[in-house]
Amino acid sequence: MTMLWRTVLSALQDPAAPGREATIARGAAALALKRTLEATAEDVLEIGLYEFGVVIESQTAAAALAAHRVTEAEQER
Repeated sequence: MTMLWRTVLSALQDPAAPGREATIARGAAALALKRTLEATAEDVLEIGLYEFGVVIESQTAAAALAAHRVTEAEQER
């Protein structure tokens, strides 16, 4: 299990975890991009709600998606 998923699982178990929403948004963004490279912030919001049971702010979802795309692009180099 990667570090991302460990932190996501930890954040899901602890509602008071620092940076909880951003951590869960990163996990949702990773799932969204794994499903389709054309993933949108709306996809991240839906994954957060329906798969993790957490409401994510749209700005947080968009930031997580953008950051994950940058990270993936850097790994491809």
